[in-house]
Amino acid sequence: MTFDADHTDDGRPSVTRRAHAAGSMQFRTAPTGQSVTRALRAVTYVYVVLPLFLLAAGLDRPRVRSWAALWLTAVLGLLLAVTIARAHRQLRRARFSTFVPSRAFAQVGVAVATFSLAGVALGLHGGTFLLLPVIAFAVLALFGNRAMIWRGWLVLVAGLGVETAVQLPAYDALWSTLLFAAAGAVLAAMIDEVVRGSVRALERNRQLAELATETSTLGDWPRDLVPLAGRLASVMDVARFAVLTAFPGGGPLQRALGWPDGDWPQADELSALAQESLERLSPVVSPTLVATPARAGTAHVVVVTPATSRLHTPVDLPVLSSVAALLAAVLNRTRLISGLLEAANTDELTGLANRRRLFDVLQHEMARARRGGQPLTVAMMDLDYFKRYNDTFGHSAGDELLQRFAMRTTRRVRAQDLLSRYGGEEFCLVLPDTDLNGAMALVDGLRAKGAGQDRLGRRVTFSAGLATWDGAESAEELVFRADASLYRAKAAGRDRVAAAPAAS
Repeated sequence: MTFDADHTDDGRPSVTRRAHAAGSMQFRTAPTGQSVTRALRAVTYVYVVLPLFLLAAGLDRPRVRSWAALWLTAVLGLLLAVTIARAHRQLRRARFSTFVPSRAFAQVGVAVATFSLAGVALGLHGGTFLLLPVIAFAVLALFGNRAMIWRGWLVLVAGLGVETAVQLPAYDALWSTLLFAAAGAVLAAMIDEVVRGSVRALERNRQLAELATETSTLGDWPRDLVPLAGRLASVMDVARFAVLTAFPGGGPLQRALGWPDGDWPQADELSALAQESLERLSPVVSPTLVATPARAGTAHVVVVTPATSRLHTPVDLPVLSSVAALLAAVLNRTRLISGLLEAANTDELTGLANRRRLFDVLQHEMARARRGGQPLTVAMMDLDYFKRYNDTFGHSAGDELLQRFAMRTTRRVRAQDLLSRYGGEEFCLVLPDTDLNGAMALVDGLRAKGAGQDRLGRRVTFSAGLATWDGAESAEELVFRADASLYRAKAAGRDRVAAAPAAS
């Protein structure tokens, strides 16, 4: 059982559409309690008229044209009544596996035959009894795909042909059969279009709900959104779209995502239309494009699509608004999460990376050094006599000194280096692509300039210990060796740099 959606999540023709092409009979949707109940009700309503046939025959016996056809009509009607009753029992037991397309098709085929035989028994009466098989056939359009409808129409033509051929001259029989068969085809096509639209709307809502669930776990905007882009296009029924973002006071709109590619032939028109929609906070439509804005928290998102859908009809603005609102919520949530992660990895006093961030970066740099065969050195630095400084000038002055040291050191190291606060007055400096000699020259140069000045203008010193990764030890072991070197520098008189021996 498959949904009768037009496209899959990545924009390709759906399984059901491929089944249509292959001529396979399928239900429009997988059988559920609601869908089966409504289908059975529709079939039951069709058979309400059968008792009227039998009543008419009993009241007007001389006009019955064929008692054999009438009795066969009664037998088929009773058989189908039993079948429908059995289906209702299976429905109450939730045995949906028994509801298969072939069985449903056979039941409708028998219904068409039943009404055709009733027409043979009671006469055409101006076409009244030719219309009833058409109604029975139209039930297929409610729950069957186009392959099922097409085959059902052939059964209808056969039933109408038999019903007219036994009662009318050849020419009139052919004309009546063609007329009512055409009416049945038109009726089925009308029902099919309406039902397909309803099923598509339900499928679209289901896809939106799934996307809302999946995007609730996204952490990296817009990279994590790229694998879902095809499904977003399928929900909006468009061949391409772009997503632009902005934040209050953050400058103009920025292109965050373009699908299936990042380049649009109407780039200037796209940006201007998106900006206008953002200023109005309502969709703006041009002859070729539609820009739909949404806002969530401080995040502003504009979704730009072609003005026409894949079906060459105007795009569905409520759906575009739902998608834009979904993306705005995702962007706002990822920014909040990113801010929380940043706060969790940042030392509150100095703004440097904290110990958690330090070891994350060390793991990454170790893996990179292993792949590239490059050296990696760590320096542990500690301000000398910091407790005495606090006791003399106060803790607020100590905090200011730590902040100045962090700022001075950050300005004097490379962008790829990481300075982190390890704890108290101790700092750790990660130096990728740097051997022990290079690290010694850099850190000793920093030491010579000092950690800053105290309130009396005197130079504040620091000591440092270095260790170069041996390619096998853990991040904790590397930091421990650098810390051991730091304590040797302290023990040797402070205001100096000591290097750890190679790990044994």
